[in-house]
Amino acid sequence: MKILRKILLPTDFSKLSEVAKDYVLMLKGDFEQEVIVLHVLSPVEVSLPQFDDPFALEVVSAYAELPEVEKEILKKIESMLNQICAELEEAGFKTKKVISVGNPKEQIVEVAKKENVSLIVIGYHGKGLVEKILEMGSTAKAVVKSAECPVLVVKAKQEK
Repeated sequence: MKILRKILLPTDFSKLSEVAKDYVLMLKGDFEQEVIVLHVLSPVEVSLPQFDDPFALEVVSAYAELPEVEKEILKKIESMLNQICAELEEAGFKTKKVISVGNPKEQIVEVAKKENVSLIVIGYHGKGLVEKILEMGSTAKAVVKSAECPVLVVKAKQEK
């Protein structure tokens, strides 16, 4: 029985995401598995200045360059996703890259449901006492609460 047939690995390309990827590599079994590597872009709202602003033309011309900047950012993200996928494929996994836009907490749960994943592997910072006292929300906590599948929460080892 293929218990872990499809795994979702959300990544923000941090060291913590690298730790989560290492756990996914440890989950490789003797059967075919697919890993969906997800990166969520947060939407950026840009409001153009009023044209009665004396500097409006300079600002508007700067905004005109924004699509090229966005293209470069997407190329960089795709390159980093390709590196993660290559490492997973070398270990024998099938991979699929997904880039979505929105709230990471919501997008991770939505992609997991849409892709019918068996497991989500996500990193957790575990910032300590202040976080515990204030019950600050984190992406990992929100995913655990909302996901319909099991979630493996991976905490980075703290250096002493």
